Amino acid sequence: MTDQPIQTPPSPPQTPVPSPSDPLIAVNRGSLGVIVVGLTFFIVGVLVGVLGYDRFASNNRAENEELLSAAVATFAAVVPQGGGNQVVAQPTRDPNARYEVSADDDPFLGAEDAPIQIVSFEDFRCGFCKRFNDQTIEPLLAEYGDRVRFVFRDYPILGPDSVQAALAGECAHDQDKFWELHTLLYADQILTRDAFIAHATALEMDVPAFTECLDNAVYQSEIQADYQAGASVGVGGTPTFFINGRILVGAQPLESFVQYIEEELAAQAS
Repeated sequence: MTDQPIQTPPSPPQTPVPSPSDPLIAVNRGSLGVIVVGLTFFIVGVLVGVLGYDRFASNNRAENEELLSAAVATFAAVVPQGGGNQVVAQPTRDPNARYEVSADDDPFLGAEDAPIQIVSFEDFRCGFCKRFNDQTIEPLLAEYGDRVRFVFRDYPILGPDSVQAALAGECAHDQDKFWELHTLLYADQILTRDAFIAHATALEMDVPAFTECLDNAVYQSEIQADYQAGASVGVGGTPTFFINGRILVGAQPLESFVQYIEEELAAQAS
């Protein structure tokens, strides 16, 4: 890794008019302060607590869906939302700047001590995230193997379905099935409670435990932490990647990742 200093992200400039060369990402319509996000999850927590464990754990499917939707909607209502296919130009970022981005305890592929760490902020509803996962992630990991650690962090900005999918992913991670569910969610992007439970069944999870985890929004604080981490380093849309702290925005082709990785490996070897 080079000796570039850690930089504090600048205030985002006005969004320029898109041009064909701009990277494409799904972008939220504004920035949300950490205080607002924290307050939101506090409200969700109070809502879940008041409704009570017994109601969530009951066999009343319609009630479970209604209560989960209410909790999710509380979060989604204050997160700036973008359309699922929105195309916006991302402000130019210095590709040589380095940001301090933690992997936290989030799901990862590759070796834990790999010399290259890629932290990805994604939304399961994002079409450009799907493009990356359909076209780029497998050849990238095949090319670099244990030299890359690829970390997934939640950045659900495209509505209530995004939040529910993030919760489902965390519940699958609890049973060491995150990447299997990740593949299924990006395959069809059908982000409903019924679809999540069907996937959990197909993956031979403990379905009652998964459903209880989902309906109780158990990992809402984990999603909050991911969102805050991304917002604190200026993530404005999905997907956004940090390669050893260097930012790469959008559904970039494999060659863009190769360039960054080769530069990092060469710097470490010198």
